[in-house]
Amino acid sequence: MKGREEISVATSILKNKDKILILKRSKKVGSFQGYWSGCSGYIEKNETPKETSLKEIKEETGITKEHLTLLVDENIHRIEKKTGIWVVHSYLYETDIEKIELDWENDEYAWIKIDELKKYKFVPALDKIVDTLFQKII
Repeated sequence: MKGREEISVATSILKNKDKILILKRSKKVGSFQGYWSGCSGYIEKNETPKETSLKEIKEETGITKEHLTLLVDENIHRIEKKTGIWVVHSYLYETDIEKIELDWENDEYAWIKIDELKKYKFVPALDKIVDTLFQKII
């Protein structure tokens, strides 16, 4: 029996004071349209997970690395789905930027308190990823 495909992605959570940034995925993306997520993207063969993380933050929010402070470096989550195994390399950054410049991948953004996340329809395991990242800085 052939094993399921592993799909590697980088997901970054941005923190500003006591809030985190979530993005609502547009109808133009390939998966989880209308769900809320962090800044995420597939890890390209020529990129490290951290490079992907910084690239996706810039593309999806307009925030450059000069406005980011890394709080938690590369925490890995494995999420098993029928379609494959998602290997999520997650990062937590602090930023002083609040105004976001969205690209085509997302329709909306919100700065929310962590305990408000449960009110949103979010991508699989986002709540666990956020909890794990914040446990590492406490």
